[in-house]
Amino acid sequence: MSTLPAPALEASGAPASLRFQGLWLFSPRADLSILLLPTLLLLASVWLASLTGEGSQGFAQVIGRWTSQYVFLNGTHVILTFLLVGTRRELLHTTPSQSRLLVGGSSAVFLLTFGLLWYADAHAPLLALLLGAGIHVLAAHHTLSQVKGLWALHGLKARAAGAPPLSESERTLQRHFVPVALALMMLRSLALPVTDALGSRPMINIGQAEGGSLPHGLTWVLLAVWGVFAAKLVLALRGPPGQPPGQSGPRRVYVLAHVAVVAVYLVWPLWGAILSAGIHGLEYFFLTGRMLQPTPSEATARLRGPRVWAAMLALMAPIILVGVANSPFVTLVDGATQGAATAFLLKQQPLWSLGVLATNGVVLAHYFADAFLYRFRIPRVREVTLPRLGLG
Repeated sequence: MSTLPAPALEASGAPASLRFQGLWLFSPRADLSILLLPTLLLLASVWLASLTGEGSQGFAQVIGRWTSQYVFLNGTHVILTFLLVGTRRELLHTTPSQSRLLVGGSSAVFLLTFGLLWYADAHAPLLALLLGAGIHVLAAHHTLSQVKGLWALHGLKARAAGAPPLSESERTLQRHFVPVALALMMLRSLALPVTDALGSRPMINIGQAEGGSLPHGLTWVLLAVWGVFAAKLVLALRGPPGQPPGQSGPRRVYVLAHVAVVAVYLVWPLWGAILSAGIHGLEYFFLTGRMLQPTPSEATARLRGPRVWAAMLALMAPIILVGVANSPFVTLVDGATQGAATAFLLKQQPLWSLGVLATNGVVLAHYFADAFLYRFRIPRVREVTLPRLGLG
């Protein structure tokens, strides 16, 4: 992807100590759109919920959640990992065991997940709830780990362009970002009620709150803890005294935006989940698009330019189709067609149910594969992967 001219922010509005030119991870337009589009979706969903008076647990929230999953690609990008390793085969050989992990390990995770979810759905509803909660925790860890990874790529981008590197205090907070944010977010979604209304349950309710949830007021304690972490991070991003000017503005925008995402999740978890999911899906889509583009040594590669984006969309199409069949809009179509949409989908069963199980299997396989694909601490992984990102 070519680097587009930076926006007006870059020309005059940025502090003199920050540098934006040449430091965007993808491009100014892409980097900012990844953050702004899900934010606009969140605001539109909240506005619709307030307009209808249904609050955060009504149809507006369901539409926002579905849009983040299937329009902003959080639920569909999972298959792109396997397009990447299937077409850029050197990624399978960065370590002696890499191909076994990415192919054999991911296949085993897919089959195990599919089997467990099928059994739980048919025979053990309590196990299905437990598996859903486990997937929720893994999804949050995966999302936060991606934030940490792109944060690191911003640092590498800055270093390659001659900007000051991450300070030691920023590196320390970067290492702590995932465990601190994950602990707070899981406490919020699993242990605290969504609202302070009488009878409100946690966002992920598997029966753990039948005897009563923790007080909703603890939300502000969690937010205060995150506020302390955020304050330390803001100071770290400013760099040590005497550091030369020219720090990466895009890195600061990216990190502080995700600090805000976690804060939104802690206060309004149902809305924060929409925001986090939308950003995550778009990030991975652009990251994979960059990784799929051929390097200068792959002059004969046929998958390049617009074909990359077309291939990604084509591979995601079956998951998008499953999403359409399970979308909240089916009920709207039912209202206009006297239930014809649901009747049609029921005739296709168990096709759609198997599609949902297979999608969840791919999700877990994607989590597994990504954990090994981007192990930048291994020199050979960096040697192969970073040039694909323009950071070699």
